[in-house]
Order: sequence, then structure tokens, then C-alpha cells
Amino acid sequence: MYLLYDILLHLSLVLLLPYFLFKMLFVGKYRKGIWERFGFIGEEKLKNLFAGCAECHGKKIVWFHAVSVGETKAVLPLVRLLKEKHPDRKVVFSTVTPTGNAVAEKEGCQWIDSLIYFPLDFNWVVNKIVRLIKPSVFVVVEKEIWPNILRVLKKDKVPVLIVNGVISDRSFERYKLFGFFFIRIFKNISAFLSQTKKDSDKAIALGIEAQRVMLTGNMKFDITPPLWHLSEREAFMQGLGIKDSDKIVVAGSTHAGEEEIILNVFQRLKHEFPNLKLILAPRHPERFNEVEKLVREKGLAVVRRTAVTPASRLQPPASHDVILLDTIGELSMIYSLATAAFVGGTLVNIGGHNLMEPALYRKPVIYGPSIKSCLEMAEMLESAGGAIRVNSEETLFENIRELLLDETYRQNIGNAAYSVVEANKGATEKCLRVLERLMVE
Repeated sequence: MYLLYDILLHLSLVLLLPYFLFKMLFVGKYRKGIWERFGFIGEEKLKNLFAGCAECHGKKIVWFHAVSVGETKAVLPLVRLLKEKHPDRKVVFSTVTPTGNAVAEKEGCQWIDSLIYFPLDFNWVVNKIVRLIKPSVFVVVEKEIWPNILRVLKKDKVPVLIVNGVISDRSFERYKLFGFFFIRIFKNISAFLSQTKKDSDKAIALGIEAQRVMLTGNMKFDITPPLWHLSEREAFMQGLGIKDSDKIVVAGSTHAGEEEIILNVFQRLKHEFPNLKLILAPRHPERFNEVEKLVREKGLAVVRRTAVTPASRLQPPASHDVILLDTIGELSMIYSLATAAFVGGTLVNIGGHNLMEPALYRKPVIYGPSIKSCLEMAEMLESAGGAIRVNSEETLFENIRELLLDETYRQNIGNAAYSVVEANKGATEKCLRVLERLMVE
């Protein structure tokens, strides 16, 4: 079966090569890390791993893998705990997306010894990378199941630990459909630490031995929210023309189709709340120009976050309706400024993003009906009275308006959201204990 998998992978590469060549030429993000994904890692990326540590190969290196931004933010507290408790350990950290890579570099640089892009799952590529890094443990965040690398790690007797494990209904059905193949793959997993009991049950049903499955909870509850230094906050507010008396709606991780709705709502609210500002953060950086154009077409004054420079702060602040957050890794902290916070990917068929980010700052969380990727989190927030689910432009308008009008109501929802965070902390410590056990086996 692995031979057939390899044949299909290489056939896919040949068929899709023209598409990827086009993307590499005209879309910058596709060029980032492409050589690393084919196994060509520069020496400078690995020099920190072996500097002053000749015995590191196979003994001291822990390889963490997170697909993108959400997974990266979730696992960095575990990386920090590992390095604080075991400073002699070396950490390799890989991502798939440039945004995930950027967040890991910005927020985890003090704990990560080597930051790379994850290799494509061709047998010859993963063989090369695993033999080059020679990790003692391989830690996967949430749901990345790649047959060849798991097989190579098993062959080299490297334990595979899945933390914050989640298996969507769609993935579960796909794994079951090809159960004759995936049951072998799942047997290569040393431990599966799940977010929910439902995820644990699915993992066992797919062939992971029950004694290797543990319900640890969601590590995203353990994220320590970044806080502004007073001078940074003042510079940000002043540079963008935001006053302390202004009300701010933050719409984070938005997708095509959502910005139109949010801007319509904002324009209606602006008539009643003249001091209202909108901070708009599209999920994908390649859409920044498109979203800026849309805002201008609505007749709204817009400024990009990156337009705020030390020089611009010396000028009298201009009045802007909309601030376009065109940076990576700042959204979480921006939520702390919100009067009301909307989490994107929920008004269109995406499935939602991290609902906990606003809750970490005691902010009322608003989202749409598409929450398949964060359903359990949404249910916990709603049960506690810490979130508002809307299903249309009109209900979004009505609920944001109510939050803007009633400070007590707003605070009660925000406090309820934060109570969910407090009640569910501890997953990271549990994951560390399992990781420590695997490191000495």
C-alpha cells in the first residue's frame, strides 16, 4: 500500500507541477520554503541544533510540527515549558504555511533552535530529513497525519506524539473508508492526546490502542495572552487616530464574503455611534489589497496597520473609520482593544477559527453559524453565556449594537467567556508529562 501511495504522490506532483510553477512565479507565499519542503535545508538552519552538542543526534532533539498559525500558538506554551524544564533539549519546529512560520519566529524564537518548513511526504524526502535531524521524539499538533514520515519515524524507533489531537467528522469518514491503509498508519502513533472525548473515541475506533489515548483537553486554553506595554498601546492608538473614548469593533480572521457583511453592519452602526472604529484582520495576507479596495469602495476612510511608523507618529493623527490589520501575529493582542469582537470563518462555509482569543481578554465573542472546526469551544462558551452566535447580517448588527449600548451586558458576557478559559486550563502540563515519558523510553 505504501508503494501505491508513493506512486499516487509522484503522479500528483507531475500533474500539478504547472499549477505550482505558476503560483510560485506570481504568488509570493508559494515560493517561501519550497526548497526546504523538498528536503534541502541550509546548514545555517541546523547549526544551532548541534553547536556544542555532539551527542544531540537521536538523544536531545524534539521535533514539533504545527500546520499554521492556530496550531503554532497552541503548542508554543508546551515548547516553552519543555525548554524551561529541560534546557539541554534542542527544538526543531516546522510549519506548512508562511504565516505559521512567521508566528513561530516572532513568538517562539527564544525557545526554538531551528525553524523549518515541513517536508513533503515523498519517501525520499522524509527519509533524508529524518536522518538529518534524528529527533528523539516527534510531536504533531492536532491533525497532521502523513503516512511516509510516520513510517520512517517508526522504523527509526522515534516515538510519535499527537498533542491537542482532533479528528473531524469528515476526516474520520475518510480514514474509515481507507481503513485497510490508515489502520497501519495509526499504529505508528505512540500517544494520542485528545481535545475531547469524542476525539478519543474516534482515535480508538481508527486503531490506536486505548491505553495510548488520553483526554487532556484543549491547549489553546493555556495560551498566555500577549499584553501591550503602555507606550506601545499609546503609539498604536495615536498613530491610527484612535481615542480612548472611541468604541472599537475587531473583526478577526475574516474571509471573502464576510468583509462585505461586516462593512455593511459597520456603516449602519456608524450613524448611531460616530466614534466607532473597525479593525479588520483578513485571514490571508494575499487578500490585504483586495479588502482595502473593498473598504474604499464603501466610501470609508481606511489605513493599514503598517502605515504607522515612528515618522508618521510625529504627524497630527488622521481620522480613519477602518484600520486594516495587515500584519502577522498581532491579532490576539488587538482583541484586547475591542468593545466587541467577531471571529471570522463563521459567516461563510469555512468552519471558524480560534474563538478563545477574544475570551482571553474578557471580550464578548461573536461568530456566525459555520463553526464545525470549533464546535466544542463554541458550545462551552454558549453554555456559560460567554458568546453570541448570529446567522445573518441583521442579527450581527442587532447584537453588536446591543453590546455597544450596554456596558454591563458587555462585561457580563466577557467575564463569562473568560470563566470558560479558567475552567479548562491544564492541558499543556498534561501533555508535557507524556512528552517527558517518551523522551526517556
